[in-house]
Amino acid sequence: MLLRYTLIKIFILCIRRAIRAMSVAEPGLSGQKESKPFAFSSTQGKNLISTIITRYVSHPAHDYVLEGVAKALDGRDVFAMTPTGSGKTGYIAFTALVVKELKQHPERYPEAAAIAKKFPHDPLMLSICPTNYIEYQQEQKLLAMGLKGLIINSETIQEVKESKKTDLWVQAQEDPTISLLIMSPEQLTSKYYETALKNSKFRDRIYALTVDEVHLLLTWGKSFRKPFRQIGLARSRLSDDVFLICLTATMRSNALNTVCLFLGLKEGEYHSIKRSNQRHDIQLIVREISSPADGTRFRELDWVLERKRNTIVFCRTIRLGAQVLGYFHHKDKQMGGDPRTVLQRLRQYDSLSKEYNEVTRNLMRSQMCQVVIATSTLAVGIDLEGIEDVVIYGDPEDLDQMVQMIGKIRPEYRESAVTRQGIVYFSANARKRAEESLAKHRMMTTLDDKPSIMDLGLAQFYLAQCKVEDLDRQYENSDSDVQCSCKTCIEIPPPSAHVPCLCSGCSPETISTASSPSKPVNTASGLALPAKHKRLTKPMRVHGAPRS
Repeated sequence: MLLRYTLIKIFILCIRRAIRAMSVAEPGLSGQKESKPFAFSSTQGKNLISTIITRYVSHPAHDYVLEGVAKALDGRDVFAMTPTGSGKTGYIAFTALVVKELKQHPERYPEAAAIAKKFPHDPLMLSICPTNYIEYQQEQKLLAMGLKGLIINSETIQEVKESKKTDLWVQAQEDPTISLLIMSPEQLTSKYYETALKNSKFRDRIYALTVDEVHLLLTWGKSFRKPFRQIGLARSRLSDDVFLICLTATMRSNALNTVCLFLGLKEGEYHSIKRSNQRHDIQLIVREISSPADGTRFRELDWVLERKRNTIVFCRTIRLGAQVLGYFHHKDKQMGGDPRTVLQRLRQYDSLSKEYNEVTRNLMRSQMCQVVIATSTLAVGIDLEGIEDVVIYGDPEDLDQMVQMIGKIRPEYRESAVTRQGIVYFSANARKRAEESLAKHRMMTTLDDKPSIMDLGLAQFYLAQCKVEDLDRQYENSDSDVQCSCKTCIEIPPPSAHVPCLCSGCSPETISTASSPSKPVNTASGLALPAKHKRLTKPMRVHGAPRS
């Protein structure tokens, strides 16, 4: 019933927007040639946007970010699909920055005076984020540009209640200095948001709705976070003039069609920005787990400690992550690691403790933390510098999650001789499961399809000879993206594809480079221990002990 209601509302929204588009396109009745109106997407408009950005930000905007900001300011909906670490936050922050600057200092930009009037007084952007930390991270970036954000999620609401400060929704409605209202999807179904929308003064301030990591509408919205599916309905409740900005690094064509349906976006009526999400600066390696599924030793991961590089190890569950961390602590002690710093060097990141996670992030930024064991909580949207390797221990949920996890290795805008690696350890019998998934798979047509043995995209990736080529095929990546002309990209151009390809399918690993588990060694004698079933049992040792 809810789905039907949502689709009806979206249909009505599409009709309203079509009527508005027709009225805008209608030629003047006077028959006289009119002067061409100012447009942000023109060369003049983009130059103006760049001028405003450089007033507040030390680095220039990428060309594709500038393109999206300009189209949004012209009133077009924007759907941007660019790789991890490509500066997608700029679509949100720079748009808000330009609008605020034009409203506060119109005298500086007389050429845009007319179009600036279409934005409301005390303009407000709504930003929907999938995780709390993305919200905090976004707020910090905005603050650095002089933009005030207000975060409303379960944590901040509880903090305000405990401190007896002004209610957050009251602040959102009464504080005109707030430029962005940063919300979790759950707030879209709250009675407080409902009440705020009934306040015409608040509603009329809203000029844009942004959705970060929009691909999660299909996965999280399908399973444990139903409010994600309310985003399309939330958009239909706002004014026709409110434009939409959607951001993601992972969106395949079938998923794009479904997401656009929920958001009320029709092909040709929104501006799409699509760049290859291939990360040629990362070597893709596929391995298979050799440790027992119910074991507590993970010898195939010994190299993580031996290599001493900043590494994130993703595990499917908190329990598995705790077991891997326990093994690493044991292994670190065997290797002579400093027990005084082990709790700083080896950490676990999960959603259970906000304070502990914050300490972990700070340790990672300061390069004091070598290895972080994490769940998918760390996979989405969080920027961390200095990560050299990402290990995914166990099958990811799907191909999108795998790409997002490996994307935690941030691009370095400087020359580097270090080859950074994204290594995926598939669970046992991966080939058999992948082949079964391909054989049994039926094309997804609705959000309610039952999951297969292995995600189709993941199965295709595993079985593909060239991993890089398969990612390009599945995400329809172009090898002819226009080179960005910003100063950063000119000085250090993004890396191109390696020839020959370095992925593990094209350049198979040797036994030594794969760091296969070595036989356990007797630390006293230095000799390799026999297989477990061939060792002496405790009764045998007692029976064979010398007696006086």
